Amino acid sequence: MTFFVVFDTCTHAQYYGDVHQVLALPEGAVIRYEYKRYLYSDEAAEALEQLQAHPQRLPVPALLLYGEKQGFEHNDPEPDTMLTQADSFFIPTRSADLVAVSIERSAERASDVIYMHFQLKGFIDPDLAAFNALIAALEAAHSLPFGDKATAYNWISLLPRQLAAQRGALMSDGSANWTKVVDKFVSLPTQFSNDVFWRVRGVVEIVNGQPGEAVALTDRATNDRTHVERWRRDYRLHESKGYAVSVQTYSPDGHGHDVPGNASIAMTSNDDDQGLLKLSANPLVIVPNQIEHKRFSISTDAALDTRFTGIRLDTQIPDYTDPYPPGSLCFLTFSIRKQRWRVLAGCALVLGGAAIGGYIGGAKPDGTCAAILSAVALLLAGVGGWFLTQQFKLGK
Repeated sequence: MTFFVVFDTCTHAQYYGDVHQVLALPEGAVIRYEYKRYLYSDEAAEALEQLQAHPQRLPVPALLLYGEKQGFEHNDPEPDTMLTQADSFFIPTRSADLVAVSIERSAERASDVIYMHFQLKGFIDPDLAAFNALIAALEAAHSLPFGDKATAYNWISLLPRQLAAQRGALMSDGSANWTKVVDKFVSLPTQFSNDVFWRVRGVVEIVNGQPGEAVALTDRATNDRTHVERWRRDYRLHESKGYAVSVQTYSPDGHGHDVPGNASIAMTSNDDDQGLLKLSANPLVIVPNQIEHKRFSISTDAALDTRFTGIRLDTQIPDYTDPYPPGSLCFLTFSIRKQRWRVLAGCALVLGGAAIGGYIGGAKPDGTCAAILSAVALLLAGVGGWFLTQQFKLGK
């Protein structure tokens, strides 16, 4: 079975948040990677060509990793030599499934942009023997980031054949190792060692003022595995209801310094042109080693179709000015629709009012009867319109 190994190196500020997103996004969320063909091993690029041609073979497993040359700091130039076990740090960031592939052709084949969409799963133990064996095998094959572009310089490779039996150990559906991965980032002198870490566990519905059932992530109906700008998975939410993002915070014992006491998580809307999201202006204060809930609610309007929007969660530290993000961040997308019972009831009432109006116009009843029927028609139409356009709820 095909198995991809994909590196982040975060040598520039604009890519630094990629690792934070991989660590912070909930299981089942999708993240897109886009690399030019020359950053792939020949075998990996050919495998992706085959997957685009035969999308029925998707999904396939992958391991996302981070690599850093020892001593590298923010704003340093990229390393001149390939990363190696002797002079670099390697940390597995996430187990994932490759779910969609798209290739944008260029005049020069080496400059083709290959888009990979990964559905995130769990975390593997960074001290796993199979992981160390993986890095050793990639180094022996000169299939690691940086170095000579003709003989190395690979960010995306296939799992070495001699490690095929270890494939299962390099996959995970569980989140228990998230804290061990974070510990590795801060206990080693990486460029992330002083950052703030948290992760989104999911989105839950608020029922009777308390966090209730988890909301499932669902594939968007327009997803296409081979011709895709974005493969999207959304939390399916309903108008007029309250929800909360469940966040797990963590303060590693080996942190280089105390996590700032005034660090917080800001929630802002993303592409919410219709104003459907009601977000609190107050950020969520980060209390280390807790599970917290940041609440929000969904507004309503007259539209009957499904709308798509989302939120961004960012770590905030007052007076922080560095272009590198100070900690975890992620984007969540929502598909928002009306509750079915409201749509059916609203339409039925509006149609009932219209039918009575039609009867009045055709039968022309006497004055008193006409007045009563007109009042009933207006009442039905008004209540029906209220169901369709206002925050009207029954029960919980």
